[in-house]
Amino acid sequence: MALSKAFETYERPGLVVSYRMSNVRIFKGAAVGVNAAGFAVPMAHDVANLRFVGVASESVDNSAGSAGARSVNVTKTGSFVLKAATGFTPAQADIGKEVLGLTDWEVQVATGGLTNQYKLGTIVALETASTGQAGVRVRIDNYSV
Repeated sequence: MALSKAFETYERPGLVVSYRMSNVRIFKGAAVGVNAAGFAVPMAHDVANLRFVGVASESVDNSAGSAGARSVNVTKTGSFVLKAATGFTPAQADIGKEVLGLTDWEVQVATGGLTNQYKLGTIVALETASTGQAGVRVRIDNYSV
């Protein structure tokens, strides 16, 4: 039945969302996924059934806790500078290409060497990562669930 009066949806801006964590450590700046059980974990190509949810806004250590004991805040929109994976030398021609996650902070455009191919976003600029290594600015809008 359709609404016949106003309905409060309790809107909350979805820019930053808190996710319950598995028994792992997630560092600020890490690409974060949720596993098959629905808990936040660092993105990694060698872990099956992950869904990318965004980039960690903080560092949280739940490695000694049980799954769900702690939560991490994750930014779901915007652009972030991630490190170019070994073997990926970003070039101007890569602007607009999709990147795939190798680890929770390394990305590449090629599918080679990846057990699972998790798309994290689109390259919008070539930049240096905070570690001084080659990086790319990745826009994650429409890639995080």
